[in-house]
Amino acid sequence: MRYWKTHQKKLIKKYLDATMEHHCKIMMWQQFGSSRKQYQAELISYDPIRCKVKMSKDSLKHNGEIVKNIPTYYHISDIDVIFRKDQYNFFGDMIDFPPPGEVQIYEKRNKQRFYYKYQDHKNITFYSESNKPKSTEAEDIEPEYLYSCVLVDISIQGAGMVVPKKLIDKISNDKYIYLQNITDQKLPTPFKTEIKYIEKYDDLDGGDAYKVGIQFTEQLDSISYKSITSIVEVKQQKTRGLDSNRFCGLDYEDQVATLNRIELTNKPLASNIKDNIDYLDKLRYMTTKMKIEFLQGVEQDLLANALRLSSKELIYELLIELTPNMQDDFLEKLAVEKPASGICKAQGKIVSYIREKEGKGEYILDPKSFTTYV
Repeated sequence: MRYWKTHQKKLIKKYLDATMEHHCKIMMWQQFGSSRKQYQAELISYDPIRCKVKMSKDSLKHNGEIVKNIPTYYHISDIDVIFRKDQYNFFGDMIDFPPPGEVQIYEKRNKQRFYYKYQDHKNITFYSESNKPKSTEAEDIEPEYLYSCVLVDISIQGAGMVVPKKLIDKISNDKYIYLQNITDQKLPTPFKTEIKYIEKYDDLDGGDAYKVGIQFTEQLDSISYKSITSIVEVKQQKTRGLDSNRFCGLDYEDQVATLNRIELTNKPLASNIKDNIDYLDKLRYMTTKMKIEFLQGVEQDLLANALRLSSKELIYELLIELTPNMQDDFLEKLAVEKPASGICKAQGKIVSYIREKEGKGEYILDPKSFTTYV
């Protein structure tokens, strides 16, 4: 079984809320070498401050009380979530602790999925399997609908897209749709996909949108298969970073975990750093000419400090066209650990520089400036 780790507070809350709502049973245990003590338990209350778990009397009778100062582990089997707590309080059959800051979730997909930010405006165009009735004999057959929406994830087996609520009624009763293009690639032959789920999309503040998951149902011909795999391979390379053997930026979950740690001691600082990370990420939208001018115009040590907590994908996009020696020099500077306050200060200087350039019209950081591959 494959599990993936997340530090995302909103996602962790979603799973704990589901545990409460559906009264999911919990297997709790403590490990003692090769043996363990197991307890049947239930989450009886949960808020942003504390979780309270009640252990079954039969489990306590069989195994005795839990042992203080030994970590406790929790497996919510109905939703396949596991987490660990080192610090907790217990009395009798009750145990309480702060909400977990990290959980492991079972990965149901057998193919790795790669994610785009909603703000990237990566496009996916699809149309209905059913056609409009002909009004005349000469009229061409047209699908009942054809939409372009925002792509948010993809694998070689399927994709996820964000659809406005006004379109949901039109597609919610359909089982299949046909894809016409994905990102910047027009597919040589539209192919059939199955709608696997429709759920509320929560990543937009105040947005009224839904995420639709689709699975590629039919055997792709060699040209279509190559189109899909090329998109996945490009994204995979960027998310792996410039050099897998060196520090070259952070994965998304590493960013979240780092910001959570900073937030524990300085919440305003963590908020400022996050805002700066999000703003600096727009550098990915620069044209090649803009990147060259930008890299020549800023001091490299300062830039390395500012990008210390940025994504592998951003570092890749900025440096991929530099010579190997120039990449090595920058990655060496990037690898030096810095205090959070120093990172925020450096970020502020680089952000001010970029805003000034944007104000003069010298930089246009537009996610819709696609590169088209043929």
